Amino acid sequence: MLTRKFLIVAKHDFYLHDVLEAATKSQHKFLTGKTMDDLLSTIKHHPDIELIFFPHFSEIIPESVFSQFTCIGFHTGNLPLDKGGSPIQHQILNGAYSTKVSAIKIVQSIDAGPLYSQKDFDLSSGSISQILRGLSKIVTEMVFELISDLPDPRPQIGESSVHKRLTGADAKIELEKLSNRQIFDRIRMVDGLDYPKAFTEIGDVKLILSDAEFVGNRVSFRATIEE
Repeated sequence: MLTRKFLIVAKHDFYLHDVLEAATKSQHKFLTGKTMDDLLSTIKHHPDIELIFFPHFSEIIPESVFSQFTCIGFHTGNLPLDKGGSPIQHQILNGAYSTKVSAIKIVQSIDAGPLYSQKDFDLSSGSISQILRGLSKIVTEMVFELISDLPDPRPQIGESSVHKRLTGADAKIELEKLSNRQIFDRIRMVDGLDYPKAFTEIGDVKLILSDAEFVGNRVSFRATIEE
């Protein structure tokens, strides 16, 4: 039996770890990378790679790569809605806690490729770090399902929306204008990887907000004075 070869490219180690851990029960070979240099070097030395998966990667995939290899990205949103940057945060801001993890064929336009599969995913609780760890488990399941049976991707159909990636300025919270649930969401959605933490200002004092909890319509959180 010939060994099939796959490449996983992700920004954060836990995506790679979860796939490699699941792969210990597989006879296939899984290569990994974290950067564009890793990607280009690996495909140069392994032209027989069957599929390339991108669970979380912030750089644009060159056409020279996705035209040569079948490249599959993962996007947390019910595509064609929720395209673009910070999809998890924008859905939380809108109170849209039930969403999809979408496996899509990578094409020239961002988040526009046809869909291989989708799985339900819940955004109603957890910090962004905890959400991404849960997302990694779902993505790992999807990777092995696609390896086992890769369907013909289906076009995205329906109303489309595109969001811009959040910036540091979006992390500012005006507590008096928000409900307790909204405060909880605004803190947790940037509490962890990739984003500056939420903050509020009282006079000249800047408070960094983290570790939010929401129980019985009551919100609690840690506030640290920035020096």
